[in-house]
Amino acid sequence: MTNGRLAHAMAQRGGWLAAATLAAVAALTQPAPLQRLDLVIYDALEPLARPGGPEPRSAIVAIDEASLAAFGRWPWHRGLHAAVLDRLTDAGAAAVGMAVLFPESADGDAALAAAMQRAGNVVLATAPGTLPGGRGVRDLLPTGTLAEKAAGIGHVDVELDADSLARRTFERAGTGIPAWPALSLAVLHRAEPDGRPPAEAAAPAAANAASWVRAGEMLLPFPGRSLRPPTYSALALLRDAQLAASLRGKAVFVGTTAAGLEAGLATPGSRNASPMPAVEFHARAFDAARSGHVYRSAAPATAAVFTLLMLALPLAVHPLLGLRGAIAGSAFALAPLVASGVILYSTRVWVPPAAATASFVLGHLLWFALYLKQTRGSLLRARLGAEATLRSIADAVITVDGAGRIVLMNEVAEKLAGIGLDRVQGQAAAGFLAGFCSAATEIDRLLADCLRGHGTLRLSEPLEWRRPDGAPCSLRVTLTPIGDGGAGAVLAFNDVTETVAFTARLLYEATHDPLTGLPNRTLLLDRLRQALTQAKRKDSLVALLFVDLDRFKRINDSLGHNWGDHVLKVVAQRLEASVRAGDTVSRWGGDEFIVLLDNVTERNAVASIAGKIVEVLDREIETDDGTSLVASCSIGVGLGPQDSDDAETLLSMADKAMYRGKMEGGGNFTFYAADMNTWSRDRLKMEGALRHALANREFELFFQPQVDIHGNRLVGLESLIRWRKPGAGLVTPATFIPAAEECGVIRSIGEWALHEAAEQVARWSAEGLQPVPLAVNVSARQCSDMGVVEAIRSALACSRIDPGLLKIELTESTTMHNVDFVATLLDSVNRIGVGVAVDDFGTGYSSLSYLKRFPITELKIDKSFVGEIATGGDDAAIVRGTIALAHGLEMTVVAEGVETAAQLEFLAGHHCDVAQGYFFAEPMPASEVRRWLLAPPSQLARGG
Repeated sequence: MTNGRLAHAMAQRGGWLAAATLAAVAALTQPAPLQRLDLVIYDALEPLARPGGPEPRSAIVAIDEASLAAFGRWPWHRGLHAAVLDRLTDAGAAAVGMAVLFPESADGDAALAAAMQRAGNVVLATAPGTLPGGRGVRDLLPTGTLAEKAAGIGHVDVELDADSLARRTFERAGTGIPAWPALSLAVLHRAEPDGRPPAEAAAPAAANAASWVRAGEMLLPFPGRSLRPPTYSALALLRDAQLAASLRGKAVFVGTTAAGLEAGLATPGSRNASPMPAVEFHARAFDAARSGHVYRSAAPATAAVFTLLMLALPLAVHPLLGLRGAIAGSAFALAPLVASGVILYSTRVWVPPAAATASFVLGHLLWFALYLKQTRGSLLRARLGAEATLRSIADAVITVDGAGRIVLMNEVAEKLAGIGLDRVQGQAAAGFLAGFCSAATEIDRLLADCLRGHGTLRLSEPLEWRRPDGAPCSLRVTLTPIGDGGAGAVLAFNDVTETVAFTARLLYEATHDPLTGLPNRTLLLDRLRQALTQAKRKDSLVALLFVDLDRFKRINDSLGHNWGDHVLKVVAQRLEASVRAGDTVSRWGGDEFIVLLDNVTERNAVASIAGKIVEVLDREIETDDGTSLVASCSIGVGLGPQDSDDAETLLSMADKAMYRGKMEGGGNFTFYAADMNTWSRDRLKMEGALRHALANREFELFFQPQVDIHGNRLVGLESLIRWRKPGAGLVTPATFIPAAEECGVIRSIGEWALHEAAEQVARWSAEGLQPVPLAVNVSARQCSDMGVVEAIRSALACSRIDPGLLKIELTESTTMHNVDFVATLLDSVNRIGVGVAVDDFGTGYSSLSYLKRFPITELKIDKSFVGEIATGGDDAAIVRGTIALAHGLEMTVVAEGVETAAQLEFLAGHHCDVAQGYFFAEPMPASEVRRWLLAPPSQLARGG
């Protein structure tokens, strides 16, 4: 490597090298702020890294306020302690740790010593104390009588970390030498002699020993609620022998918890609660030691090596990355946290990661500062290039300062305005633009917003601009702030004259008939819907006249298409001349025209206009050779909202009325009557009832469980809609779904079902239940466009449930209708994370090649094939083949309609995955599903 390349590499990595040096020093010296940050990280990582362990085997006998109130002020007569020990001995406690110091003789020592001798498993406490005059530290040991009868002595010393919280104690401690085991370890040795032995006892230090010495760090788990030992009041223990019996086989720690006697230890778990009593700390230490969940801290040198290893990869790679790669690589700052957690889990060693993490952030910031410095030079060069580019682009560009005054105009803008920059520079942009367009005020308002930092803005419509020669043009105006807007803005004027003209022409052609120039059916339907809405508001009528020429085919066939086109143009002119200026005449197609009469007051007025049209169209039309012909018509009339307030339905009614008129001879007009409709009166009544039911929330979802055949557990639910019709009870889907499909209400019902299903899953989750995936049936009408995808997104957004808890079911025949579109639709559903199941499989005519194209996760065998599978035959062969097919395509197989144990046994024998049917449960309301989610009933066991 040359000197130049080496210098460049060092410059690129200078920030990282500085960060690595600081990290190593910090890891070795462990400054207090860094220690506190590491402790916060430890508290967060330890519960995640801790494997599951046994239930606590310790218990606490608390000398609490109630006990003091009953037995008198502290300290107690030691005969009372003896009574507590006797009760624990009678109860069969495995060992007893007295977290109470007895450094001086007192009344009742003989009784307490006798109780300790009877128990044979009592460990007394010692702690560091100050020698008289503050000349040193000594061991606060129990009095000689008590010490002789104790099964062991353990220290209750607890170290406070840099954040003044208690997380650790030590295996051994003492004055001068670490002679005494921790109270928790001494009790563990007595409770479980085969367990972890206490530290070896050593001779006590001399009375004038200078310091308290610790050895063997015990870093304890985060004090969560699950690790909390049970606590019993000393008062309750002495008064209730049955309560004492519950302590059999446990290690019992006795200590004070009453306010005033026990200040408690601040622990990570007490940040938002009261401090932890010291006796509880030692009991937790016992359980941690017993379960092996005790950690130790890595040595500073080890922490430094860990920190440098964590920084080695970014030090080598980060400077080589581009900006995006470097930003993405910043996620590596989490690597020290992850690595520390893994080490903690696997080795029970706590390696502090804060130094590595903080140094990574510092290194990244230093690198970014260098990157910005290099970028600044590039931007300066780019600015000069941008000014040259500005003068060469095709758009007219005007640059203004922060006050809205013109600073720069390119040559295109000068030509557009017919004026040079030197004559307008410093002039307010709004005043300049007012001479060329009427939208100067609107541009000035947008410019003010842009200068306030509202981002790039655009005039909503093209600007009509007058050139110096008076010629009009259309300009698209875009305003872009420079920086945050305070430095000015750039106004770009893009000439879209040809585009606007072309768009207007396309819009006209999209909404008008090319032959007659009349509105086409798209524009008519839009106007009809608006007219019906206004008619309902004004309590007026809308008349729809469906006009059909009676003999047009004969004219077209005999005289040719050119003459036929001429006839259609004449008819269009006569229709327009027969109605008011505000009415709409449109060509529906072929020889059919629609006349929309808005704001009609009465039926007779409609009849008058219809009669006039019949009379006008019955007049002769002359041909080129001087002969004439007559093109009479038949008219069907529908009145809205009287006949219907739905545009498509009203069109259908007018069409039926027109055909009724043709059957009666033609040449006249006919009003729609109820007997013309092919729907029965009951079906129309059903449509209205369905819309009413949807508005009044008369629908509800029932749920049928889906059971894992091999695991005998609930794995899903299918939602089934029911209509609780007032006065008629519960109505099944077979009664109303066909009507809903025909009248179009099925879309609204389907959207309601999706939202209700998602909300129900959310409600179960809020109750603390563990929901399972819920399937919702989707109709073929819902799959005719992408609306169902938006409905699914809306349901998930409103309920905030995991998309994986929702599935849609569609029939096999639905998937085969417009295969390409359905494939696109289902792919969109799959990308959301919602599962797709094919219902009633085997009853349609699907192609296996098509089936592979769809992102289907589940095939449901129709119940018509399940009924006879236990007896063999074709149905059994079909089911076996379907299961093999689905598994070959990596799909789950669900069998519907399972009602007998024989059917279930057949399905299990042929490796069907899931079963659903009355054998397990009928469809049930949400209230009954709750018990399935809590604990599935015995049917599952029988099903197995």
